[in-house]
Amino acid sequence: MTSAIPYDPFDDIDNNPFSEPAVESAPGTHDADEARDNEAENQPQLQKGDEERSVTAPGEDQDTTLQEQLENLVPERKNTKFTLVVKVTGLERVGSLANKKDNPAIIFDASTNLPTFRKPKHRNLKKTMSEFQNLFKYLNAALPETFVPSLPAPSTNYGIQNNEDYQKTQSAMQEWFDRICGDPLVLRCEELAFFIESDFNTYTPIGKVKSTVTGLRRKTLKQLAPPFDECLELAQFRPLVKSIHYNCHEIQLKLYRLSKLRKMLSQDENGVGQTFTEMLTDSSQIHTKLYKRFGKTLTAVGDIDSVVATLDMATLYDGLAWIVQDTYVVKEALTNRHFLMRELLQAQQNTKFRQDQARRLRVKRDVNPLKVDEAIRALKTATTAEHELTLKLQRTTANMLFEKQRWLEWYSHALTAAIREYTLRKIEYERKKLTLLERIKSDVRSADLKGGLSRLGRGASTSSTTGPSQTPQGDSWTGNSRYRHFQPGVLQTEFDNSLQEEQDSTHPTDPEEQRALDARNAAALLGTSTF
Repeated sequence: MTSAIPYDPFDDIDNNPFSEPAVESAPGTHDADEARDNEAENQPQLQKGDEERSVTAPGEDQDTTLQEQLENLVPERKNTKFTLVVKVTGLERVGSLANKKDNPAIIFDASTNLPTFRKPKHRNLKKTMSEFQNLFKYLNAALPETFVPSLPAPSTNYGIQNNEDYQKTQSAMQEWFDRICGDPLVLRCEELAFFIESDFNTYTPIGKVKSTVTGLRRKTLKQLAPPFDECLELAQFRPLVKSIHYNCHEIQLKLYRLSKLRKMLSQDENGVGQTFTEMLTDSSQIHTKLYKRFGKTLTAVGDIDSVVATLDMATLYDGLAWIVQDTYVVKEALTNRHFLMRELLQAQQNTKFRQDQARRLRVKRDVNPLKVDEAIRALKTATTAEHELTLKLQRTTANMLFEKQRWLEWYSHALTAAIREYTLRKIEYERKKLTLLERIKSDVRSADLKGGLSRLGRGASTSSTTGPSQTPQGDSWTGNSRYRHFQPGVLQTEFDNSLQEEQDSTHPTDPEEQRALDARNAAALLGTSTF
């Protein structure tokens, strides 16, 4: 019995169980097929060799073909005529203290040729951090096939009342805009145009997108083993991102504890220094000066340790915090791809079930036409859903392969920059600490009439006065001159000015002569004790 509604099979899938059986070939056509087979077997061996060489293509050709296939799945990456250039020009913190810290206003200019914008150039745009967070939430839910960059922190551990926090927050937002503008899928999203062209502090996402897997179901599915992944690169990429996420988070916790202990240490050092200045029991003027200067030096060392604890949090801790947030976003995007793979497996099982159901109806002698029509509609719906999920998974996989390389480059750059800034600040303040300790070197030697050389068996030798190794002009150990055109306020201590004045009064000679080191001075320096 035939159906009242003709079945329209999908173009590339022939799974209609009610179609007519294939027509058997006529006897004459069988002989013609055998003749064509014989002609193919009698072709010259040279042609076979050419075919073998064409089949075994080089690895470069295979890579090129794979690259073309990926670009065909994501056509937005082939068309690069649309651009968006954003330049962050300022940062404002107004309102209460909490609002200044958590919700600053970002001022920027934008220039684009995207058709979704009403005009090509926008000047002095101002958006709050809460508006940026709304945009990020929408993009992260609406574009599951890409890695949407996470937002940087609205403030740093420098504190919101200094220039370092202003510059670092502004540069971080500029880097975030550069990453957003480099993603063609984000550029073509209309919500980005709505965000930029909306008024200040009025933006809310126009579209409403909600993830299909949330809440308890998401937590339950994440506990299960992931489905088989044919893409080996992405299958290995998620464990890598997960390990980076947890390792950086662990380093953050240890660095926070270390900074807390260092601040407690600085308080104890300040207490020791203040107590040492009160130990003036000797009537000798030399010892009185020694105790006083030694106590002040210990207090200054405690202040430096407190500043170092703050710089550790502001350099390495803040840099790792952004990496932790971004790795979490990437990890969840890869998890959403696993959920999409599960949906595809369920769709394939549903299609197979509908095919079996239609075949069972076909073998029956007396079938209700309504049941046949219903079976055909269900089979067509299942086949269409499976095809759509297949294309969506292929597109997601292809785009994530592109985004993987971009993300690894950003991760390497961000981690290197954080470690570099952390190391340079460490070196700078260790040199400051060495300079403070060298300030009392002459007083400690003056406490001994022989200059501290008697314990080395050189009592007859005279003490030589050497200048400090760390000066504003450079480092005498390396011979490198130091030029500092900009000195941030957070890096200055109250002992820097007094140190410079004392050096000028004690060593009025030319700075170049102070750094000069001949053979006699080198021998005297190596033969004396240092602190």
